[in-house]
Amino acid sequence: MGSRACLFGKISSKMWYTVFMGCVLGFKDAVVIPFPNPDDPRLSRVHKKGFVEMVRSLSGEELREWLNLYPAWYVKGLRQLIVLHNPEEKKVRVVVPKRRSHRADYYAWIKHVPLPEGGYWYLLTLTLYRSIGLEAAWRSINRWVSRFLNRFKTYLRVKYRVEASYIWVVEVHKDGFPHVHVLYRMPYVKELDWRRLLSMFQSYWVDDDDNPLCAPNGVDLKYIGRDVKRVRDYVLKYLVKDHHKVWRVQLFSDGRVAFRLSTALIWLFRVRLFGMSQDIRGGLRDKEKEKSSGSSGWVWYGMVPSSRVYRLFYAPLGIAWELWVYHLPDKCYMEFADHHLPELVPSAFSSRGSPSGDVYDDLVENF
Repeated sequence: MGSRACLFGKISSKMWYTVFMGCVLGFKDAVVIPFPNPDDPRLSRVHKKGFVEMVRSLSGEELREWLNLYPAWYVKGLRQLIVLHNPEEKKVRVVVPKRRSHRADYYAWIKHVPLPEGGYWYLLTLTLYRSIGLEAAWRSINRWVSRFLNRFKTYLRVKYRVEASYIWVVEVHKDGFPHVHVLYRMPYVKELDWRRLLSMFQSYWVDDDDNPLCAPNGVDLKYIGRDVKRVRDYVLKYLVKDHHKVWRVQLFSDGRVAFRLSTALIWLFRVRLFGMSQDIRGGLRDKEKEKSSGSSGWVWYGMVPSSRVYRLFYAPLGIAWELWVYHLPDKCYMEFADHHLPELVPSAFSSRGSPSGDVYDDLVENF
């Protein structure tokens, strides 16, 4: 990522623009509105204590006003980028903030998730009736998943004295509705044949009044095997590859913005898109501790407006601002030689001096 064109590789700006134009608008739940006020005072309340309970009590019209604030919240998170410096390598990284709505590598840690060995792994898919409605589906999806898993775990614990190991992922369909994938492990139990398992899962996948959430064929079961590596490949397929793209917005030069209604509902109701059993989570914490004990050589240096990075390195290439912002989370950081530090964080140089020796004086004189 050393060159200025690295954010888009060797593909021309015109070719990328063709791809870019269809990204959000290609979905059935796409919404196009004038860009909302990024300084709307309501944004300061988002996800604070009591926020989710407050929005759940709103009328349909009031809820839509909050949903339309999502693009402003998203773009506001990209206004300031993190600057890291590596004195030994004489390089600087401009890093996209690691929020759940940003960065392609947010779920990268899942590649090393410590799945337990032994037992048999299955992939279960749970869908929803469209008659439920998009808002109601996202409002309740986490509660329905939780109730489903609790019934399944209780059954295994009481009946067979075993604990369930699982990872669940909520995926967004092209029409905006959620469906759920559950990767789970269980010991071989002769009486739990395919038909019995399907019937059991269909009876568990119900709403708060015990009404089925989908038709019987909307519950699908697939046997994966005993190979943990193959199981992990399924996790990567459903979680890592494109999951961060759920959160995107698409800016237009005429002041409009496009986003998915499902995305705004996920944001507003603070929907969890994945979870796992305690045994897997515990092993993951241990791995994270091992990883954090090392030192990468990169130190925090300051913050830089994203507009400055764009003007310095990408506007001269003829790349449109809207296109650059859209693809920014795909490349989690941009790397440059550290003689660009005075341009990126000029305020820091009044006290810090040159990051790499005698280049500082020449750079200041040329500003």
